[in-house]
Amino acid sequence: MWRHLKIIGFLLRTSIAVQAQYRVDFLIQFALSFFWVFWNVAPLLLIYELKPTIAGWSRAEALLVIAAFLILKSLLEGLVMPNLNALVQHIRTGTFDFILLKPADAQVLVSASKVVPTNLVGFSAGIGLATWASVQLDPGPSPAALFLGVVMLMAGATIIYALWIAIICTAFWFVKIDNLSFLFSSIFDAARYPIGIFRGWIRAFLTFVIPLAVMTSYPAMAVLGKLEPGPTVAALSTAVLLLLFSRLLWRWAVGHYASASS
Repeated sequence: MWRHLKIIGFLLRTSIAVQAQYRVDFLIQFALSFFWVFWNVAPLLLIYELKPTIAGWSRAEALLVIAAFLILKSLLEGLVMPNLNALVQHIRTGTFDFILLKPADAQVLVSASKVVPTNLVGFSAGIGLATWASVQLDPGPSPAALFLGVVMLMAGATIIYALWIAIICTAFWFVKIDNLSFLFSSIFDAARYPIGIFRGWIRAFLTFVIPLAVMTSYPAMAVLGKLEPGPTVAALSTAVLLLLFSRLLWRWAVGHYASASS
């Protein structure tokens, strides 16, 4: 485990150093990241100027949801998508052979070879927004509630990674999977809103099929002390099971990989 963590650290440092060489583009991407944060937060603030509560969620409570969304979206676009989308190209061209020949776990290498550092803006904004929203709550969240919120946020990140691995594994059999990637990214945008605003089959779909509620609403509900033990255990179990499933699927997909030399 320690060896793989050192490898991940080296790969991420190298990726940041390479991208920082193009300074003008680097600064432009940072500016666009600030705009992206504003674009996501501003509509919610405008809505709550017109109505104090929506589906039982106050403005401060809804800001906890969008804070979790900003954090997870930054991880998705800054770390998960760049690496796993690059894997598709490796499979197409046969350069995945060279990854398999390296003396390290292939999944680790393809999951952490590139990072987009400008997404730190969204990540930091999410943490800052969550802190500000927590201060606005009366009564404020307890340390236990904050800890559970962090745990649920980590569960959400695990689910995102596991689902993305499952999507990318289809590239071992299909030439193009771009539509699947865009579809998941588009659906994930719905996670910026509290799950309570959805009704009927849409709410069931976003809770049990693609668990967006687990990713963003559950961390907020945990901080607010509104998350029951049953959903908490179910969410954590889902994260663990999906991670194990994605690992098994990865190993099975790699076992069916037809290398460039075969």
